[in-house]
Amino acid sequence: MSLLNSWNFNRAAPFSRKPRVSPKIFDQYQVRDALLAILAGNKEPPPTMEEVGKRLGHHNRTISRHFPDLCSAISAKCRNYNKACCLKSIEKLCSEVREIFLSLNSQGVYPTEGRVCELMPNPGCFRYKQVRAAFNDARREFGL
Repeated sequence: MSLLNSWNFNRAAPFSRKPRVSPKIFDQYQVRDALLAILAGNKEPPPTMEEVGKRLGHHNRTISRHFPDLCSAISAKCRNYNKACCLKSIEKLCSEVREIFLSLNSQGVYPTEGRVCELMPNPGCFRYKQVRAAFNDARREFGL
């Protein structure tokens, strides 16, 4: 039996016929007011455009098509917040590295990068240039 004979070309593929849902009403004034309120608000963390779209009940692309400037401002606000949080956590890691360095040095243990890394709550922190620089600054300060 050939491969072509095994296929049944006479049978039609079943189609799922769902009735089309009527489109949502897009109230531009309401959406614009909501976007302006989000921009003016100080909620932390600021919502992403995806969260804004879910909250307003519209896809974020639809909202962006109507209000590109407001949407880019909301995205920039979220991006700046995330950058600030990242910088704050890196500063915290730098101070933790310095404290651990001082603790090891006061105990008479030579503070190597590996020993400091073992005592860190986040051992992968040395991948950040600022944390590695803080460690090297502490080494230079103590002449090690």
